[in-house]
Amino acid sequence: MADLIPVSYKLLKGMNESLILNVIRHNKYVSRSEIAKITNLTPPTVTNIINKLLEDGLVKEDKLGESSGGRPPVILKINNEAFDLIVIIIGTDIMEEYLLDAELNIRESQVDSIKKEDKEGIFKLLFDRIKDLKGKSAKEIAGIGIVVRGPVKSTEGVSVFSPNIGWRNVPIKEMIEKEFEIPTFVENDVRAMALGEFYNGIAKNVGNVVFLKVGHGIGATIILDGKIYRGINDMAGEIGHTTIDVAGPKCSCGNYGCFEALASEKALVNNVVKRIKEGSYSIVSEYVSGDLENITTRFVYKAAEEGDEVALSELNKIAIYLGIGIANIVNVFSPELVLISGGIVRGRRFIEDVVLETIKKRSFEANYSSCSIVFSNPDYNTALMGISNIILDSIL
Repeated sequence: MADLIPVSYKLLKGMNESLILNVIRHNKYVSRSEIAKITNLTPPTVTNIINKLLEDGLVKEDKLGESSGGRPPVILKINNEAFDLIVIIIGTDIMEEYLLDAELNIRESQVDSIKKEDKEGIFKLLFDRIKDLKGKSAKEIAGIGIVVRGPVKSTEGVSVFSPNIGWRNVPIKEMIEKEFEIPTFVENDVRAMALGEFYNGIAKNVGNVVFLKVGHGIGATIILDGKIYRGINDMAGEIGHTTIDVAGPKCSCGNYGCFEALASEKALVNNVVKRIKEGSYSIVSEYVSGDLENITTRFVYKAAEEGDEVALSELNKIAIYLGIGIANIVNVFSPELVLISGGIVRGRRFIEDVVLETIKKRSFEANYSSCSIVFSNPDYNTALMGISNIILDSIL
């Protein structure tokens, strides 16, 4: 078993073995007869492959399924003792580190602050934490997943630009594989979150989805026919930098009136600060003792809960622009689902009605009526599930 996992199982054993492994993985508990129906493989073929997978320790038999009159079927599942995975999520101010088993149960987890670290310090911490987690596992590490903010060339494993930590064109995959000799997979945070929702969350079994992360910036992932649309240069999904208002504020990208510059949480904070500087009273100023540099969205949402006029009116403005941007998405892609995630979900009750009303007004009725607009669960770690599934899709 130890010799199998570091190399793609599908290359070592063949596509039918890989197909059955992934049917078991995605269905959690499944019988041999159900596998035969799903895969269109003959029962003898399924039995032979399952016997080999049991022998290799990749799957195991579990509790008996419900009987339909005869002998109850034996249920199969991925053997959670087969191998472990390491996942590192590099956020704005923190780095999250996880050791997971083959069923994606968390064995170990830790969080480090990276607020005061420079890019070299973050590199050192990243490698130290991989080494620590590797040492805590008694099993083979089948793969390492790294999630970073900003554009990523996933196939090459290169962080093109990660604005929060200053990385530019960093070959993360190459560097980690050279050091640890373990298959490494690198993905952008928005795509990882979208895949987490697609495999295990709200978007499960939905073929056409636009996942929208609205936080400090705005990013998107487009899933068409069950697969991420990446574009010819692996950079598709930069919806945050489409133009909403040519006379709008300057965006971090250098253009004016971008979706991100008008509808993000950064825009929300900027607008509240501007209103206070212009003389409008807001309790937000009292929360930070008049130091406007310390205003965050947390204070804006808190003020809105207390009925603060500035907070509520600026949230309403953000909601209108968010609705306009999503209406454009609905008209262009006609998806089954637009899933809104990110920090903005914390302000959902102040913006949802206006967002939906604006989308309805500004999109074609046929597209709007066949599309669900849903806010995600902010407590679900979608990025962790997404990058973990990327690893398993590649090795099994």
